[in-house]
Amino acid sequence: MLRRNLSISYVLLHTTLLLAQSNPRSDGNPAAARANVPFDKAHFADAEGLKAAQLAIRQGDAAYAQGGRDLATALLAYGKALAFNPDNAELNTKVGLCHLNGAAPHKALRYFQEAFALDPATPRIHFFLGYSYQLNARWDEAIAEFQAQRAIVMRTPDADRTFNMADKHIAECRNGRAAMARPVAATVTGLGPRINSEGPDYGALVTADGRRLMFTSRRSGSTGGRINKRTNEPFEDIYVCERTAAGWSDPVPFAAPVNTADNDASVGLFNDGRTLVIYRDGKGSGDLFESTLSGEAWSVPKPFPPSVNGPGHESSAWYTADRRWLYFTSDREGGLGGSDIYRSAWDASASTWGSAENLGPIVNTIYDEDGVFVAADGRTLYFGSRGHNTMGGFDLFRTTWANGTWSTPENLGWPVNSPGDDQFLVLTADGRTGYFSSTRAEGLGQDDLYAVELPAPPPVVDETALLVSASGAVPTVEPGGPPSTMMLKGFVKGLQLMDGVEASIDLLDVKDARYVATGSTDARTGAYSMEVPGAGEYALHVSADGFLPHSEDLRAVGDTAVAERNLDIVMNPVRTGSCEVMRSVYFEPHEWKLLPASVAELDRLLATLRAHPDMRLEVSGHTDNGTGGPIDNQTLSEYRAKAVVDYLVSKGIAPIRLVAKGYGDTRPLVPNDSDAHYAKNRRTEIRVL
Repeated sequence: MLRRNLSISYVLLHTTLLLAQSNPRSDGNPAAARANVPFDKAHFADAEGLKAAQLAIRQGDAAYAQGGRDLATALLAYGKALAFNPDNAELNTKVGLCHLNGAAPHKALRYFQEAFALDPATPRIHFFLGYSYQLNARWDEAIAEFQAQRAIVMRTPDADRTFNMADKHIAECRNGRAAMARPVAATVTGLGPRINSEGPDYGALVTADGRRLMFTSRRSGSTGGRINKRTNEPFEDIYVCERTAAGWSDPVPFAAPVNTADNDASVGLFNDGRTLVIYRDGKGSGDLFESTLSGEAWSVPKPFPPSVNGPGHESSAWYTADRRWLYFTSDREGGLGGSDIYRSAWDASASTWGSAENLGPIVNTIYDEDGVFVAADGRTLYFGSRGHNTMGGFDLFRTTWANGTWSTPENLGWPVNSPGDDQFLVLTADGRTGYFSSTRAEGLGQDDLYAVELPAPPPVVDETALLVSASGAVPTVEPGGPPSTMMLKGFVKGLQLMDGVEASIDLLDVKDARYVATGSTDARTGAYSMEVPGAGEYALHVSADGFLPHSEDLRAVGDTAVAERNLDIVMNPVRTGSCEVMRSVYFEPHEWKLLPASVAELDRLLATLRAHPDMRLEVSGHTDNGTGGPIDNQTLSEYRAKAVVDYLVSKGIAPIRLVAKGYGDTRPLVPNDSDAHYAKNRRTEIRVL
């Protein structure tokens, strides 16, 4: 089962219904109470009706005692007894508890109000009232009830520590009152009955282009048809739907091997939409698995290594855009509270994830953190928490890595957060459109999926220029400037143009020569989509078996405030006569020394040469027709071509396989009539001999 830790179950499932406990009487005024009518012959002349009502209560008690499995059955039975006698405090409390632990917890309030009116000494009634008022965002009334509960337990602490936590709830209610008084400029919209069901729906994942939505559901018809014996709910399955002109399509379950007869939950997605992180608890502890999409088929999910899947319970995960870090949640020993957020670095030499490190007390609390999401900038972390300044249950928070530390987590505010559980926020490439799950009064039942439009986050000023993903500095984005992230998408094709190419795609930050995003194409169609930083100077590298490496110079990508850019790429096969322009081989003006940002593309060319040991190449240098440098264009082009050859030879390529030639300004690609055309004519090319 996906670790949701609902605040409702945290409070009440094992609360005794034998309400003749020895809790102190409240300070309420019994004289003001209505008459509490027992189920006995002294109050009812209808012996048969009384007998039936008493039987219904026993049936309801037996169903409720199943620990949440048969709450609907319990409610039905209690309802029959309530119709016979609505003026019994104990029965109203039982009905309230069923609602509080069921699909519609906000409905519990009226029954606890009835119970208190009938008998102000009803055990724990102030806590039940306070919690119900809190879930309905009636903050002042909730605070008053929790204060009354606190006064009682200060005299006689409750045996169940849950009911001694009035102070925490009072703080949550004050947070909620303040947040509701200053709502953020966000809109929250339920996804409606086409997506949501009467069962729990949560764990939303969205591709960066916003066109495919995946989520977890416990609706009927699950794979294998198994039922959770504790909750009487179907096992978890993962569903997917597509955005169409008419809205979201009907969700359909993933086929095997993604969905199985066990619990399968969607908890993480790489930004190319082709690597899915799955939660499974087949062995009871709960672990993370990875499945990749090739064509139309998802691979058999493979478990993460022991550095990630420890002896505890791992429940959600997210990759950074450069795939160098994995952030995940776990309740393993040694943490700060229940479930904490950890991260592991990719160890390229061992081809696995390294040891896990806890994010520390700024992010993690003594309570649970879950549902982690890392924005494309590599520095902004979204997560759910029961700690910090929550207004009840799980709230959604944002923290940013800057100046070598995490910022104090910021509550995303009302109406994004609510008194119930708000979790598993994910965002599309624009950094503002997202989806999350929440338990709200207007929902269809239990957890529902909601869409959200967030206000723009505040600008980040990082004096150290240290990215948590170790992928280089990302420029500060001021309000009104280019978007912090953008969607890069298109197709990678072969020369026939009808054939998609299975390729890897990497985005390089030219300034510091480090990759900031990586992705892959669909093996059948060649389609790709990547959420990438929206400002900066970048080079795109594309590699595929049997093709020459391809590059694109994207150094002007940050000059426009676009949220999406289409870029189709044609790959040239490894065969005699094939040519490629090495667009991210860089030199200083009028110089032939290779700049550090050139190494990434040259190493890809090196890999191609090693994969094709019989291939020979001509490396040619070209210039524009400008003058003013210390040497003439012909000599400069020769030296630059030789610099590339020298690099490849230094890495073990036999000199006989390489030819360096300089053509000066004799072979322009475009007229030398503008700065843009000058730049295009200054290039390094390779040609298969």
